[in-house]
Amino acid sequence: MAFGVFALAALFFYWIPLTDPATTPQWDTIDYHYSVQKYFSDVASEGRLPLWSDRAFSGYPFLADPQTGAWYPLNWPFFALGITPKSLMTEIALHALLALIGAWLLAGRWLHNGFAAGITAVCYAFSGYFAGHATHLGMFQSAAWLPLLLYGLHRSIEDGRLRTMALTGAGAACMFLAGHFQTALYLFAALALYGAVLALLLQRWRAAFVSLAVISGLTVLLSAVQLIPTAELVMNSTRAGVRYLDQTGAPLVNRALWTLVSPNHYGSISGAYTGPVDITEFFLYGGILLLPLAILGLICHRLRWAALALLIPALWYAYGPPGGLYNVVAQMPGFGAVRAPVHAWFVVAMALALAAGGGAAWLSGTLRWRYLGLAIALIAFIDLFYWNSLENRLPYARTSFETLYAQPQESFFGAVRRVLPPGTRFHSAGASPAFGPMNNSYDLGISATYGSNPLRLSRYEHFFAAAALNPKLVNELNAGGLLDSKTGEIMANPAALPRFYIPPALSRPDNTPILGQLVKLDPAAMSLVEGRVDRFRQDAAGKISVKQADAGRYKLEISVQSPTLLRAAIAWYPGWRAAVDGHPVQVEIVDHALMGIPIPAGRHQVNLVYHSTTFLCGAAISLATTLALFILRKRLAIHHIGR
Repeated sequence: MAFGVFALAALFFYWIPLTDPATTPQWDTIDYHYSVQKYFSDVASEGRLPLWSDRAFSGYPFLADPQTGAWYPLNWPFFALGITPKSLMTEIALHALLALIGAWLLAGRWLHNGFAAGITAVCYAFSGYFAGHATHLGMFQSAAWLPLLLYGLHRSIEDGRLRTMALTGAGAACMFLAGHFQTALYLFAALALYGAVLALLLQRWRAAFVSLAVISGLTVLLSAVQLIPTAELVMNSTRAGVRYLDQTGAPLVNRALWTLVSPNHYGSISGAYTGPVDITEFFLYGGILLLPLAILGLICHRLRWAALALLIPALWYAYGPPGGLYNVVAQMPGFGAVRAPVHAWFVVAMALALAAGGGAAWLSGTLRWRYLGLAIALIAFIDLFYWNSLENRLPYARTSFETLYAQPQESFFGAVRRVLPPGTRFHSAGASPAFGPMNNSYDLGISATYGSNPLRLSRYEHFFAAAALNPKLVNELNAGGLLDSKTGEIMANPAALPRFYIPPALSRPDNTPILGQLVKLDPAAMSLVEGRVDRFRQDAAGKISVKQADAGRYKLEISVQSPTLLRAAIAWYPGWRAAVDGHPVQVEIVDHALMGIPIPAGRHQVNLVYHSTTFLCGAAISLATTLALFILRKRLAIHHIGR
């Protein structure tokens, strides 16, 4: 019955954005998640996997990006049905339900009072963190798993069953596959803290250690299909080696704590926002009853130690470098690469909600009114519904998707279509929300030189920065149309070079910074090759015929009179393989970010194919682990771990 009530609560809370055509999800949920989810759904419906896409960044390893959520099981029904803006809001409502159920189960392990546990569920699932981050779908999805995984860990430590640990590990893998690394990192830290305090309280140290080890191990193995390709992407991205210790963004500030009890403190409700730069990160409203109940729970209920184990480290860390703890934690693997410590607030929200449930349970027992918890839960729900949904501008826009995104995108596409020659790319100096979703090239079905993604390929990013200073590099990207960043005019670019081009001359990069060399480069006359150039005698008059041009697969016929390096205006990335007449040849790195194919003299058939070995490796590991769990499920059910 409780699950049905929670389903109705989640449906009611998001009823308006789910059903009103004059509303839409907004910001990152549309700018990024809508475009990539729709693209994946459309391609998968054709029976293909888009391991590589040409829709952005002159080519990108699409499925290596964890934020696509391609392997996240709770996304699969939506992929099968087709992605729309409303389906993304349904994903949000579904994860609100997941958070409600998980928080209720977790609180129930401590409170043994269904109504009081319901207060924990309402205060967490409908908190300001989720209101603000409905605009960040991956964060919302990942954070929704926290209470259910804490519950699974709690059960694992109490009963010591390997089956419980395995189920919790499978849930943790699902959370990881939702695709937001920073949230997953904070969630596992919360699991470790909770496991430590529970082991202390129950004196079950061995069970706690084994539980955390099994859950962590299964998370890695089951999510390897995403984890391994993502690791390769990160190593080749602008995030490689980055440490945010000296450039941290969005630490918690004291004034933001007022939004816990005053939802319009920064003007988030009225629209006259006066807070820190990102409005979504500093809305924390938990309801007028949250803090009084939480304080009562921390004083009077035995769950205080579990709540404090989550609350104190997460709150302290959220203050970033000024708080001090962030500086220490940033030395640990992974934590130095996260940007916004305030994103750990969902752990604080969980602790406060858990403590509030404890306070309500103590009140109910003291006042001996059976339905006091129900009354408080209803008040909390109405309060949070009004401020975090009905009146709040953060979870969804009060404008239709057509007006806010589709119409500007269609107008943009009409102008692009008029100027863009077939088989060429469109260039803009950057993604812009003025033309629909920022990743609109996925929606429009055009190849583009730009895109919106925090994991940009580092070599390509350097090239793109140089192109802002040397417009001739834009020609090299096969940009047959472009947006003039000064006038806003969309125009044809007759100087665009073919996607496959034979540069008349080759040279090796010198020891000066590559940006300086690219700024001076004329790609129509010269290419910089990171390899031997003396083996080539460029036949610039060679004949090139493109027979097939699909994302990740090209077939060409080429005829040259001398050994020649063919330049491909496709972003270089590990996994690209070339063959000439069926014989493999080494793909060279050209102009720092693109690819070159050695062609011997004569007439040849050339294949250029993207083949991700990391995906195959990760998929094999995930599949083998899944099969092993299925085969061993009965043995896991009877195996126990002692204290």
